[in-house]
Amino acid sequence: MEKLHQKIKAIFLDIDGTFFDHVTNQILPSSMEAIQKAKENGYKIALCSGRPLKMAQELCVFNDIEWDGFIGSAGNTVYDEHLNLIQKNGFTNQELQTIFAIAHQKHLCLYVNGSHAFLTEDDSKAKEVLARFHVQIPNQIRPWKPEDNVEMISMFEGYDYDYSDFLCIPSLRLQKSSGCIVDLIKEGVNKYTGIQSMMHYWGLHENDYMAFGDSLNDKEMLQNAKLAIAMRNGDTSLFPYADFICDASYQDSIQKTLQQFQFI
Repeated sequence: MEKLHQKIKAIFLDIDGTFFDHVTNQILPSSMEAIQKAKENGYKIALCSGRPLKMAQELCVFNDIEWDGFIGSAGNTVYDEHLNLIQKNGFTNQELQTIFAIAHQKHLCLYVNGSHAFLTEDDSKAKEVLARFHVQIPNQIRPWKPEDNVEMISMFEGYDYDYSDFLCIPSLRLQKSSGCIVDLIKEGVNKYTGIQSMMHYWGLHENDYMAFGDSLNDKEMLQNAKLAIAMRNGDTSLFPYADFICDASYQDSIQKTLQQFQFI
């Protein structure tokens, strides 16, 4: 019988709490070594993050590894091995106008990233959460402009806050992310749809993949993986969608898991 590591042709990794550890504030050297070895062994490797590209670059995750692609904003954007944009799925300006009008009426601070990073309100909670995840605090506090290229919209009031006013937009869904963060996502877009686009780009759309994740925005990515790995330090609500729970991100878990399943 063909083994898992022979069926799988690609490995996708979430960033925060998975590839980048926020306990030790680093990418573990063992993870770097393991991913590089997997690439040398012929597997396609890509990051698949809730972060847009500019925010991901703040963590230096592209240093020292030649990734075969990057999926950002929880599937909203897909980039090739040279970080050229392959695909983007986003809200229309009319939808964005409605989103920002609702936030303004409710005095909600939105964090926006794309062509520019900015906050719509001067909100200490938002700044504290961004700092916790090593995100640069935007210098701009301003309203949305129609010329803004928007790749990510995040809110920081926690999972118990009533965000239902936003659901008047049929194409929108609310996505729990890391910590207390809730993202506004285009309906029908998630990390798995981004992976589908990437696999098509690689010519591997009929092949299987492996994925590592730690939060609920990784659910679809793990549900559709041939081998789904959840980090032990992650959201326990993700665990039912995983085939295997590995050690925490501050341990040598990525390396040990790739070794255990014979990818390296």
